[in-house]
Amino acid sequence: VIYEPIPKEEAAAAAGKPERLDPRPYLRVLQAIDHKYPPEERGDLLVFLSGVAEIGAVQEAAQVYATQTQRWIVLPLHSTLSVSEQDKVFDVPPPGVRKCILATNIAETSVTIDGVRFVLDSGKVKEMSYDPQGKLQRLQEFWISRASAEQRKGRAGRTGPGVCYRLYAESDYDAFPPYPVPEIQRVALDALVLQVKSMGLGDPRTFPFLEPPPSASLETAVRYLREQGALDEAEELTPIGTLLAQLPVDVVVGKMLVLGALFGLAEPTLTVAAALSVQSPFLRLSNANPDCATARRPLESPHGDPLTLLNAFNEWVQVKSERGGSSRKWCRRRGLEEHRLYEAANLRRQFQELLRDHRLLEAAPSRPSDSYSRQSRHRERRELHRLWRHHTETQGRKRKVLRLQDGTAGSSGEEEEGAGAREPGERSVDIQDVKFKLRHDMDELQAVSGSVLSPSQLALLKLVLCRGLYPQLAVPDALNNSRKDSDQIFHTKSKQGVVLHPSCVFATSPELLHAKEGKERGGTKEDGLSRHHQLLAFVSLLETTKPYLVNCIRVPALQALLLFSRSLDTNADCTRLVADGWLELTLPDAAAALRFLATTLQLRASWEKLLDQQLDPGGDEPSSRDLSALKRGLLEFLGMEAPYRLRQLTGLEKQALYVGPQTVPAAPHLPGLFQGTELKPDEVKGGHRVTEFLTYNCLATDTDLYSECLRTFWTCPHCGLHMPFTPLERMCHESACQPTEAPPEEEAGSSSKTSALHRLYHCDICQQDFTLTPTDILRHKKQHQ
Repeated sequence: VIYEPIPKEEAAAAAGKPERLDPRPYLRVLQAIDHKYPPEERGDLLVFLSGVAEIGAVQEAAQVYATQTQRWIVLPLHSTLSVSEQDKVFDVPPPGVRKCILATNIAETSVTIDGVRFVLDSGKVKEMSYDPQGKLQRLQEFWISRASAEQRKGRAGRTGPGVCYRLYAESDYDAFPPYPVPEIQRVALDALVLQVKSMGLGDPRTFPFLEPPPSASLETAVRYLREQGALDEAEELTPIGTLLAQLPVDVVVGKMLVLGALFGLAEPTLTVAAALSVQSPFLRLSNANPDCATARRPLESPHGDPLTLLNAFNEWVQVKSERGGSSRKWCRRRGLEEHRLYEAANLRRQFQELLRDHRLLEAAPSRPSDSYSRQSRHRERRELHRLWRHHTETQGRKRKVLRLQDGTAGSSGEEEEGAGAREPGERSVDIQDVKFKLRHDMDELQAVSGSVLSPSQLALLKLVLCRGLYPQLAVPDALNNSRKDSDQIFHTKSKQGVVLHPSCVFATSPELLHAKEGKERGGTKEDGLSRHHQLLAFVSLLETTKPYLVNCIRVPALQALLLFSRSLDTNADCTRLVADGWLELTLPDAAAALRFLATTLQLRASWEKLLDQQLDPGGDEPSSRDLSALKRGLLEFLGMEAPYRLRQLTGLEKQALYVGPQTVPAAPHLPGLFQGTELKPDEVKGGHRVTEFLTYNCLATDTDLYSECLRTFWTCPHCGLHMPFTPLERMCHESACQPTEAPPEEEAGSSSKTSALHRLYHCDICQQDFTLTPTDILRHKKQHQ
């Protein structure tokens, strides 16, 4: 083991440029190996780096050195590479040449590479941590543990004497933690809580974990599952929670599967759910691959990434069904990793079987039973089994001899086209294609992927995906119109200033996000009135150098918020709506606002009723007539239009959002929409609770934010009233409130002060008399508006 810490002057220079790793310490190790060990001595170098950007920086400099010396082949190794590129690290270099493998910690335990004699350890690793407050995955760089350092060192001595270079001091090694942070302490715990509940192990907060997770993560997971409907108020599993616990996917993906089955969109939803559950098949394209970007363009959906994945999978299945083995070339031309499509296909089949086991999906249709069809299928499967056995006997892929140019190749070589089992004189066989056809019913898969979604089916599929993803929404920044397409900014409820991930279809085609705003019904662009406001529903929030939205889908803002928000608050005439306490919708037309709300109440009630019927194992299945009525109602709702304004509330506006319980009128003047509904005053917000999600007339109409900023809680020493007051209101109350045992002279003085601020007021609506200040009279009048 050789400790070679980076000199202080180089470390200080690198600290001034944190965006780029300094490759000089790594090049010195390559030069030292060249000087100390003759070329005829075999032995490759494995370099451990923290991430893809660091690998790129070292690869760029090492490639220049390798080209000059002709003694190295530089190969990257990380999870975002295609499988064919990853496989190159197992091939053999020519005599007199060494491999320099630049790897993340994927080579620490997951992969063993023969021939490694030298290890260069940077001492760094990037690990995914989890922020339970913002449900944010954060990829951060850390020093490794002593256990990881020993594991990396051991990669050099597996088949003979080895050398480990460490770019840190021995004192740094001694200061490393003994072991890495357990995964249970740095990931989301939604699935874990579901498993604990489904196994009848009680409260996950008191479960005796060997390595207890943070209590904040457990609380966030329980609250999130309760909001998603997987747990009830008593924190017991609901019917949909019981089903989600048996699906090996994230909660949002599991909800998509259940809702897709309800709306008769199980097949496309299965594909989307499977594609979102594996690593993206779209490889990162460099500027040197314009042909790949052009060939990929027809697959991109203007609606977002989930539907782009659906297009790619369906087209790939059609290519495999029609032309067989040429699907590999088709994928390479479009920058797709075929192995990830195979993974998605296998996962799709698993989801399909689970839905059929729970009677959410009908059994597979029976095949034609004539003798010719049976014999044809039997011959085909017999031939596939023969190819599979031959591949197993010949041990599959053979190691090749690398060329010096292989270190500079940016994509899989043409020689990979023929990988697999091959007899002399026999045509090339793709063994992955053989396994795929043995596992899947190609006729069924081809029929499903070949069907084109109608516009109405596409609209309903977007609603299903949005319902599953809610409340993971992002709103575009108000100043996006003045920014460049590549600098678009979005805000989520918990995270401000989020940008699109480079892999997102909207990052490459941002014009799809531009709202069609303009003058509508007297509104201007500056007013923000439009019929076409859009939100982005996203699968995950990932922070590396920036916070990124990953896998986004575009949805209409008004309909999505009305249908899916868990908290919907209104003012007196319902022209102002606030969804989940952070997004405000303003409709100038009160009649249109009431029409939208009436339709929302009807659709949400029908949706929940049919979903409960579907998940009730002992109940009746939802009738086809009710389902058709719900679909028709949702499509009509999506077609309803009205100009409205969408904006995110500021922190000060959130603090002064509600009128509070003191101002709830005893007999409110309700619009006809709520007549016949049993209303209960909301003890926190004020106003009246109409349904579990809708609270009527609880929004404060006072727009004087300056006075609201000055409002603080104060307890009256005379009457004991405790509530927020502005300084002026506090003075008025103090002058009006007198001690119960006040001296006569003080009472007289007090009455003179009171008469200056209070006067008799008769309310024509209440038919009552009051003694109020002018401010109180205005507030009382506003209650009747």
